[in-house]
Amino acid sequence: MHTRDLLIASTLTGLSDELVKLADVRVTAVASLEHASAMITSRQFHATYIDHDDHAPRSVWSVILDANRHGVTVLMGLSPGIQRIQHDLHDAGIMICPVQDATGVARWITAQLGLRSSMHLGSPVIAIAGAKGGIGKTLTTSLLAEGLTRRGVRVLVIDGDLSNSGIVPMFRIPADAPSYLDHASDAVACGMPPVWEPAQLRRLIFGQHPSGIDFLIGADGTADVRDLQRIEWLSLIEAARGLGEYGAILIDTGPEIKKRPYAILAARDGGWVVVPAPPGRKERTGVAHLLHVMQRGIPEHDLSARCLLVLMEPERGSTVTPEHVAPLLNQQFPAMRIIGRIPRAVRQISTADECNDRYMSPIDVDPGSRMAQATHQMVERLCLTIGLTPPLPMPRSPWWARWRRTAAWPASPGRLVPERK
Repeated sequence: MHTRDLLIASTLTGLSDELVKLADVRVTAVASLEHASAMITSRQFHATYIDHDDHAPRSVWSVILDANRHGVTVLMGLSPGIQRIQHDLHDAGIMICPVQDATGVARWITAQLGLRSSMHLGSPVIAIAGAKGGIGKTLTTSLLAEGLTRRGVRVLVIDGDLSNSGIVPMFRIPADAPSYLDHASDAVACGMPPVWEPAQLRRLIFGQHPSGIDFLIGADGTADVRDLQRIEWLSLIEAARGLGEYGAILIDTGPEIKKRPYAILAARDGGWVVVPAPPGRKERTGVAHLLHVMQRGIPEHDLSARCLLVLMEPERGSTVTPEHVAPLLNQQFPAMRIIGRIPRAVRQISTADECNDRYMSPIDVDPGSRMAQATHQMVERLCLTIGLTPPLPMPRSPWWARWRRTAAWPASPGRLVPERK
């Protein structure tokens, strides 16, 4: 089936979010009927949906006439303004939706146009999130990407931390790498919303050859970037899931969970959220805040069940350890799960970071280290939790590491991962 374009001029909250879940369709949302008429005359759309109530009937009929001249199917929502001319619309052969909630309207549009949901299609999405900066999101993202790649899983990392990207410097990504935000800005400058589709995204992907990981880069952390609108971000993610060649998509998100709710959107749409959890008071408060948002952000849906915690070991001398924090979080958020623990390895991370001429993974600095083994164990538990089957088995520690008994992880996993009832 060819990709079809759907134009919506709607004031119904959440409708755009529901429609971008459809397969083989691109959704463009506009704020007014005047803009809708202009879009219909300048671009080929398959259908348009209208439910605006703040315009005179003349404006509605104008859009309908423009759509008819260009062969665009017209669908109407049952808003109070539309009800006043409902019989005239019916006589003109215009289809009117009988429901007024976002989910119901999206299902009705799906049935009218013969579309299908894409939620069961594509790669699993895993957002790495936190409500505070500097807690280890980018480190966790890099370790997960490296660990999955070594299990034979092809990984795409999307840079979603637009305020202070850590992906670009960590992986030595050059400044001239393509940016999806630059593409979006170019489209807006031409008076058009950005359009995302798999073939287009492939031209924006940067392949990092030393690691074998692919990236969709946002923008330089010091740049004055344009944020993607919510529907634009959702369209971008759906296009990425539709690429087909990736076993997992990781999103390195920023701490602005309300301004850029990428983790919430990922969990809501069937993805997962990995949360680094350092034991410090400020850091664990941020973790609790994020889990509260996930727990109560959407009525009747406890998204904390889609959250997977990674405990971070503290600096030497700290009086609070992951063993103290884990039971507290388990008690407060029983639906979330703990999948791993990243040991403190300052020297190992620093050694990798100081290789200025090339990218080096902390895992390769010492393949037999506790960090390397913790990464492989974390990836193993992640795969078991989300139902991902890697092509390759979990790497074994080198014989000298087993002989030194420094690769054992964790000492007592039962204390960190309680039995699920």
